Amino acid sequence: MTERLSTPMSVRSWAWMLWAVGLFNTALWLESLDTYLDARWQWSLSSALPDAAFGPSRQMAVWMGLGSSSLQQTSSQGMAPRPLAWPLQPLPAGEFWPTLAQQKAVPGPQKILLAGDSMMQGVAPFLVRELSQSHPDWQLIDLSKQSTGLTARRYFDWPVTIAQTIESQQLTWVIVFLGPNDPRDMFLPDKRVSFATSEWLDNYVQRVDEILAHAVQRQVRVIWVGLPAMREDRLQRGVQVLNHVFHDRAQAFGTDYLTTEPLIGVASLPFQKYQPDATGRSVSLRAEDGTHFTPAGLRTITQALVQHIEKAAQP
Repeated sequence: MTERLSTPMSVRSWAWMLWAVGLFNTALWLESLDTYLDARWQWSLSSALPDAAFGPSRQMAVWMGLGSSSLQQTSSQGMAPRPLAWPLQPLPAGEFWPTLAQQKAVPGPQKILLAGDSMMQGVAPFLVRELSQSHPDWQLIDLSKQSTGLTARRYFDWPVTIAQTIESQQLTWVIVFLGPNDPRDMFLPDKRVSFATSEWLDNYVQRVDEILAHAVQRQVRVIWVGLPAMREDRLQRGVQVLNHVFHDRAQAFGTDYLTTEPLIGVASLPFQKYQPDATGRSVSLRAEDGTHFTPAGLRTITQALVQHIEKAAQP
């Protein structure tokens, strides 16, 4: 009986197999890779690849639940608030956009959505604990997701996500706290738009308006939380633009804006890691990265939010 010996794969065969496996994994996880690259370096792998090569893989990723939602809504139909004036005028040093409290809560238990990036991820556990203790019949839904925002909506679409949740959960409030990922260029289907230009502003305002218009249509109250000072110069300049937008659109739609600047750090002044508390003692409110918050900073923002909500809930 003759025993047949198997022939080992050649080096070339192994190379082709490894290349094919790598290409398949890249195609399958393209959306995830793009999300990381976009958040870290504002660049996407897919932007350098032809659609013919990876178009099917993108569709498969969405079908498998790995990509962003494709739902598109025109929730702003019938809503035509005044546009934001261009060019934006910077605030004098020490000035900040004040809190707007323009809404009262509907009577009864509240159902509140917490939306945003890592800003909200830090605050959400504190806020859920505080409000759950004082209002056990209220429901809080935390959908915060790091490395998200409104400038890039291809990988995670906040206007669509919030609109979907309003419809599916019968919300009474939406609280939005985001922004550090947004002061960068915007990639539209046909071009790249530089941050803080009039075209960038028009598109960014439209995305904020999508959220507010849909909420107002459904009689859902919105609190948009403003950003404090940031250590990085690029973010510091960006915060001043974003807060202007957030405040202006809240004012236009009759929703609320909660400033964090007098509590955490005014964006028109140099960044300060420490702030005095009620007793005058200097307290560290900011994390070492100069963007996020220490537990003391998170409690400070949470307290301001709870007070704002409780006041709105008073008959």
